[in-house]
Amino acid sequence: MRKHKLIAGLLTAAMLVGLLPGALAAAPDDVKQKDDAKKELGVTLLKEPGPLNTDWETSIQLSISAPINETPVAVEFVVDTTTSLFSDGNQLLLEAWAKQIYDSMKDKNVYVGLTIFGSEAKTISPLALLTSSSEFDYKYEDMAWLSSHVGTNIQAGIEAGLADLNTLDPGIVKEGNRHMVLITDGGAYWWMDGDTAVNNTANGVHMGNSDAAELDLADADFQLASLDELLKAVNNETLTAGQQNYTSSASEPLSDILNNQIKGNEYTNFEKGIAFAAKAVDEVKAEGVNVITVGYPYYDDYDENNSLSALTTLANELIDYSDSNAVRPESLKSTADNLDDIMAEIYGNKVNVVVPKGSVITDELGESTTGEIYNFDLVKDADLKLYFHDEGALVARLDENNQAVFTHKDGSQSVFQYYPATDTNPTEYFTLTLGRDVVRSNHMALTYTAVLKDRDTSEGTHIVEPNIDAWLTLYNPSDDGLTGGSYLFNDPKLSYSYHYGPDGGGDGGTDIEDPETPLGPSLNMDDHYAYIIGRDDGKVHPEANISRAEVATIFFRMLTDDSRSQLWRTTNSYPDVEASDWYNNAISTLTYAGTLTGMPDGTFKPDNDITRAEFATIAVRFFGGNYEGEDLFTDIAGHWANKYINLAATLGLVNGKPDGTFDPDAPITRAEAMAIVNRTLGRYPSADHLMDGMITWPDNQNTSAWYYADVQEATNSHDLESITVNNELMESWTELLPVRDWAALEREWSSNNSSENPGDVLPEA
Repeated sequence: MRKHKLIAGLLTAAMLVGLLPGALAAAPDDVKQKDDAKKELGVTLLKEPGPLNTDWETSIQLSISAPINETPVAVEFVVDTTTSLFSDGNQLLLEAWAKQIYDSMKDKNVYVGLTIFGSEAKTISPLALLTSSSEFDYKYEDMAWLSSHVGTNIQAGIEAGLADLNTLDPGIVKEGNRHMVLITDGGAYWWMDGDTAVNNTANGVHMGNSDAAELDLADADFQLASLDELLKAVNNETLTAGQQNYTSSASEPLSDILNNQIKGNEYTNFEKGIAFAAKAVDEVKAEGVNVITVGYPYYDDYDENNSLSALTTLANELIDYSDSNAVRPESLKSTADNLDDIMAEIYGNKVNVVVPKGSVITDELGESTTGEIYNFDLVKDADLKLYFHDEGALVARLDENNQAVFTHKDGSQSVFQYYPATDTNPTEYFTLTLGRDVVRSNHMALTYTAVLKDRDTSEGTHIVEPNIDAWLTLYNPSDDGLTGGSYLFNDPKLSYSYHYGPDGGGDGGTDIEDPETPLGPSLNMDDHYAYIIGRDDGKVHPEANISRAEVATIFFRMLTDDSRSQLWRTTNSYPDVEASDWYNNAISTLTYAGTLTGMPDGTFKPDNDITRAEFATIAVRFFGGNYEGEDLFTDIAGHWANKYINLAATLGLVNGKPDGTFDPDAPITRAEAMAIVNRTLGRYPSADHLMDGMITWPDNQNTSAWYYADVQEATNSHDLESITVNNELMESWTELLPVRDWAALEREWSSNNSSENPGDVLPEA
């Protein structure tokens, strides 16, 4: 990493505009390479510039991809299945919990285990990969087991859950992707003495959790020790055997036993049970496992004057100790209605998060540090674009404070802050503070424009770097700060050339051959227009193959109007694509944009079925970037589209086969193509949230077919609103729109964009 300067005064400037402190500094000394982000987090960090145009500007994109196949997670559910989780009808809510777990996590590369506890613990569903074929095999003998293990031993549950997590090969799940979901009210009155579950006894009888409270001892004369004091006693092993087990004469009243115990400064079973549970939490966190707690109320009907209030306070202390951001439903006793919301919080906002909101991207714009002549500056009046694959593109511009704010669909905001170079602070840079999480299967990209302000005009080719360093610093929710580590993006390079005549004079020129070369094709991510029409027989043929020309036409239609106008071409070099062919404009335009390429023999073969590899290559070129790493499928080594297939999978655009292959040379079906186009455009249709009156097809009537919603999305124009279904962002249609007359529009585009020389773009006014 190159050395560079950023002085501490920049931090003060950052705080003046309300950004997170600590984000604005040179790359930390312990910053890790971008490859480490993939190894440790399963995240791909890329920085890629587009070509220089004739104004010496380049569009630069910083992206974070978190594909599910690179980010397996392990989740152990540790559930308090004592009477707290029984409904009024004595039906264990565990079955409802299991359904919500499976609905939320199946087929998402999640390993799930389920451990229950009463006075002891039992793993009833060992850790395993959750798939559509997985079934929760709840045995009613587990109910019998619970009835013979009455009591609450949170420590036992935690330790058994950790043991189950540790059965997974550590090479399968990356560090930081192991989670324990502790579901409890925080009340405990059993603990572990080695492998034996124990609690206080009186005359040989185990005592319940209300041993003190029922005798009206939770008042001014009975102060529960703080959790810190309890932990200190437990960790220093200062509890005596007498504090774990004691006896008395048969004639001694229980109240005397308790009073004597308390007056002797000994701990009740409730205090000790919680202390040992807290110690078990420490052990779990020490092994790098994230603890997520669902803390429902302990004796939720108490009031401040109730004798149970002191116990409830201590139970809440344990919940806060295990997870300061615990999920706190109002109740789990009598209804399962809120379990889907709880699972949405657990999976969507905790387990599934790879880069937490509050994380910061910092990018120092490129300036020569070794004697070359170049300097890149941010183009302040150009659009900034922030893209999330499940949300689409957000556009903003810098205000008078050099700040741009992107408001996400949920109301959260990501903040871009620009710091120009000054005499005292020579490094020009910006930060982007993420206002939302980057979750598994998502792709985030920030695009900005930079200009090569200073450059070497000597003859020859010159290589420049558009940034000094760019890095991602992770927010750590448990520390409420930027302590999650920093990872570098790659250092990309650009080249340009100057060539002079024999006399050494004449105009210098870059290596850009066409002065109208755009910054790259841009897809319409906002309007949900239909892009597929049925065939003459009135069917849509989802399982038929699709041709190269048809695919070119789809993406041509889905360009933004500005991008299509800028890229417009009606001529190409393919001998088998004539000017009169219906697909000519689409192929010519996308070839010029660099999205399409022909065959090795120079032909395009428009009527050939497009292969899975070819389709993945076209889709991924709209995003840019390179792939570095191991193959994600077993059958693509050495294939010409290897890097494109890997990158498409990383971006979440394509999936492989169940056996781990991709089958790159097999033809792709129309349904598969529609599904990939929908992902590329950020469209997420739900079969349950379409509209009556939409266009339907006789060969797409099976609403349970995997492609049903994707086909309807591709063939119906509509407005929508975003919703959440099974913890995934989906769309709900709100209005049907007329299907666009693409033929008429293409005639209009041709008229608007063609000049006397076919294929040339009209000059700007």
